[in-house]
Amino acid sequence: MIVYKDLGVANESITRWTSVVALPWSLQMFFGPLVELSGTRRRWVVRTQLVIAVALVLIPFLLRLPYAFELSLGAFLVAATFSTICNAAQDGFYLLALNKTDQAGYAGIQGTFYRLGTLFAKGLLVFVAGKLAHTMAPEAAWSVVLLGGAVVYGGLYFLERRQIPHPPEDALATEEPGEVRSNVLRTFAVVGLGVSGYFTGNALVRLSANLLATEVFPSMTGWLLKPEGRLIVFPVPGPGVAAEIVQLVFAGALAVTFFALARRTIRGTAMGQTFGSFFQQPRVVSILAFLMFYRFGEAMIMKMSPLFLKDAPNAGGLGLATEQVGTIKGVVGVFGIVLGGILGGLLVSRAGLRRSIWPLAICMHLPGLLYLWASHALPPVRVMYAVDFVEQFGYGFGYAGYTVILQRIAQRGNFRTAHYALGVGVGALFITVAGVLSGVLQSNFGYTGLFAAAVGLAIPGLATLLFLPLDEA
Repeated sequence: MIVYKDLGVANESITRWTSVVALPWSLQMFFGPLVELSGTRRRWVVRTQLVIAVALVLIPFLLRLPYAFELSLGAFLVAATFSTICNAAQDGFYLLALNKTDQAGYAGIQGTFYRLGTLFAKGLLVFVAGKLAHTMAPEAAWSVVLLGGAVVYGGLYFLERRQIPHPPEDALATEEPGEVRSNVLRTFAVVGLGVSGYFTGNALVRLSANLLATEVFPSMTGWLLKPEGRLIVFPVPGPGVAAEIVQLVFAGALAVTFFALARRTIRGTAMGQTFGSFFQQPRVVSILAFLMFYRFGEAMIMKMSPLFLKDAPNAGGLGLATEQVGTIKGVVGVFGIVLGGILGGLLVSRAGLRRSIWPLAICMHLPGLLYLWASHALPPVRVMYAVDFVEQFGYGFGYAGYTVILQRIAQRGNFRTAHYALGVGVGALFITVAGVLSGVLQSNFGYTGLFAAAVGLAIPGLATLLFLPLDEA
């Protein structure tokens, strides 16, 4: 997101469209059955990583062209889509290659390296881009940095391709002639339904918010609305509303079409069985509530904390330089996430999930109070090193428990890869919603209002643990 901030894109546009780019992670639930029923997990991992590497190489050159924002977002969307398929295959590979005890023991390390990759992009690359920006234009600096990141990813791809093992459990799925092609068509139908449904819901929410602000409560100001008496929902009310109506009609029509196609092609098939068995398991309502709300508040903080560090003081931020943001997120944060992730995984493997989940969950959500305090006090940069360390440590520590819960849920049935992808996808869907909501809240109520909402939303997330089936066997 910092790359677009340096290019002068508004916060609301950044959070809205980068959340759309992250939408494929929400659709992982639809790609899981395709991976489960076609080929091997290893083959999916290797081939999708090659496509990701190519897309990442293209992005630095797109930043130097007209419409850099739109073109680079398109390339990021391609990379995110294949990254989603790759992640579903990797998760299935992990569940096949390890027993439950080893899965819990490595959960912290798995989450640690996931976050290390995130911090590499949000921290180290941001730091280097900030340094280069002293001697070259922002778009040139970011082109150099993103090309370097793509080279690193490509090198790791060729290394992993040689090193990744071949577990005997990762056998080729038994397929009838033409079944792979049929599975691809079914996946296209459900993914199309998910995308069109997202944009239909997005338009409905934004139109409702605009109607509420301009028609129902047009005179409310102060803490609820902006001084001009309306929520910042559209940059220009008239054209914005018209565009959302067009989106609603077009996306709604596509959603109906894809729903009919998915229903006709999936009913009575093995792919239909993978979806149905997940939603028919005992206490599925509690499981869905956990996936929806457990990380909602934390996801809002994760989305907006880099922008809070970067934004000018007159906009409620700390006004830090790009390299300072990179140091906080990419150096201090790395130590926190590594230490927290390893300790969290060790705690779950030794104490068990039932006894460890509450300490893990509390540590994951407690750092939100620190960002709420920082948005009010606007402390010096040296204090933010400690704040971000605690935030990253708590995230790494608590995410180990979240991962183990997903693994236990996935292994309650016969479709481990598909069920894990469904769990991750439902959780990621609401993380995407949290990202969009965070931009709207910050635009209207500032960073203090945003972080206060995030802290409050942690409470229902924690409450879901009271009803969750924590299987130990």
